[in-house]
Amino acid sequence: MNALIVTGEKSAENYASILIDEFKKLDKNINFFSVSSDILESKTQKIADYRSISIIGLKEAFLVAGKAFGLLRKIKSFIGKNDIDVVILIDFPEFNMRIAKFAYKLGKKVVYYISPQVWAWRKYRVKNLFLYSTLVVPILPFEKTFFSLNGVDKNKIAYMGHPIVDLLHDKIGIHKKENIILIMPGSRKSEIDYNCKTMFEAAKIIKDRYGYFRFVWVLPKDFDKEYANKMLQGFEFIEVENDAYALMDKAYFGILKSGTTTLEAALFGLPMVVVYKLSKISYIIGKLIINGVNYISLPNLIYGKMVVKEFIEDDATAENIADEFFKIHTNPDLYNKMHNELFGMINILGEYPVTEKIVKKVYSIV
Repeated sequence: MNALIVTGEKSAENYASILIDEFKKLDKNINFFSVSSDILESKTQKIADYRSISIIGLKEAFLVAGKAFGLLRKIKSFIGKNDIDVVILIDFPEFNMRIAKFAYKLGKKVVYYISPQVWAWRKYRVKNLFLYSTLVVPILPFEKTFFSLNGVDKNKIAYMGHPIVDLLHDKIGIHKKENIILIMPGSRKSEIDYNCKTMFEAAKIIKDRYGYFRFVWVLPKDFDKEYANKMLQGFEFIEVENDAYALMDKAYFGILKSGTTTLEAALFGLPMVVVYKLSKISYIIGKLIINGVNYISLPNLIYGKMVVKEFIEDDATAENIADEFFKIHTNPDLYNKMHNELFGMINILGEYPVTEKIVKKVYSIV
């Protein structure tokens, strides 16, 4: 069997990696091809790299549109010329929905793993998502209910839980808590451009009041070191490390960009503040098209209430971030309440092992 996996960012690749491991346990003869960065290189035959088009924001998307269409043509050509039995698409909806449509018309099996957030914006995509997909695998508890209420073929829905349960099950509770404040402005350059300075300035305010904290910026190992050093000018007290999970486990607090990182940190019980900044035009357009959603961070979305404070766009100031930290740090009851609520989230994300169940379902339809 030949399978093509298309990813568009690091967390998707991490989930793809454990997915491949589980597939190999079932059938060692499966050949995997991928659109990926470096995480899947040893487990697949890499046909293309997504990093040149991995951005956040509508304005930013226009800037890489030419590269995106070029990559799209390359992937379509590969699918058309090779005997691919199943195409596994992981998140990355603006790109992957086009591949789903193309593969569907060629009669390929299409598995959409980590389904698009159609519940937040452009809900009309639900119809095409289920039309072009043989199987849709949502990973958030409320998504199965959302799809079921929108009149789709329930036999095409396979909710088994969130694969983050598998990724982190043996990494939590290893380290003792230390006086570390974790700073994670994102892994893409575009995210760092918009979020980094504000987070660093907040760190400086906190440092000036509480000098005993260490501040650690988590960066991917392959990130441009010259660019990182430029961003650190004036903030030399901030350390740089690569092991996000070890730091989430032992950190006292997190200043995190909204995204998968917030869910990962939540499972370590890491109290945090969530920050999200984009270009002005991307924010304005996004605000117009996203409706019916009260929160942007995954912990708040999953619980359906404000568990962690969110600072978005104009509210995302160094002063606001620092003030929220002071509020939590000086109130042990508040800190412990947040810690316990976040740590308890693992109980509603599915029972370990999740990925094994997903793979068995996918294998049964191929």
